[in-house]
Amino acid sequence: VVKVSANGHFKGAFADFSKGEGKFVLNVILEGDGSSCDWHLSSLAANQDKKVFDTSVTHLAKHTSAEMSNYGITMGESHLTFTGVSSITKGAIKTVTRQAAKIIVFDPLCDGRCSPVLKIDENDVDASHAAIVGRLNEDHLFYLQSRGISLPVAKRLITLGYLKPIESYFADQKLVAKIDGSIEEGI
Repeated sequence: VVKVSANGHFKGAFADFSKGEGKFVLNVILEGDGSSCDWHLSSLAANQDKKVFDTSVTHLAKHTSAEMSNYGITMGESHLTFTGVSSITKGAIKTVTRQAAKIIVFDPLCDGRCSPVLKIDENDVDASHAAIVGRLNEDHLFYLQSRGISLPVAKRLITLGYLKPIESYFADQKLVAKIDGSIEEGI
């Protein structure tokens, strides 16, 4: 649980390219007027991985804002789930909250699920959520292959384009290099 006071800001990014099973839970509570949250996640589930990410934010005060984005790729026989609730309580006027969850499903036996939820008890707010789970776009693969790129390399390039943007949230270049290596190793 992360509690953010008046005019405070929580900024977090998680680059998950680990192997195996796990559940990650993040609850951000914006309890002070003008507090905000900026959260970004990128995850790769491969082989038989089973991963669940539950990222939620609760707006308790006025003029709060939250931006949450979760991007993932599933391969092999893996399972990847993004859940989360954006709650706006009574009295939390002029609140802005955005929640996005997107997963690309690479193989027939893997599974991706997104279920963002909005719970709004106030009228004067701006709230949205988006959930996209879909197969790898065959047109993109065809285009790359028509340019002489092999299928495995085409899949790799698409994966890199989808997951590497998380690196922009990290200032330490050694850490960025580690993230880059983890992405490459995962695909």
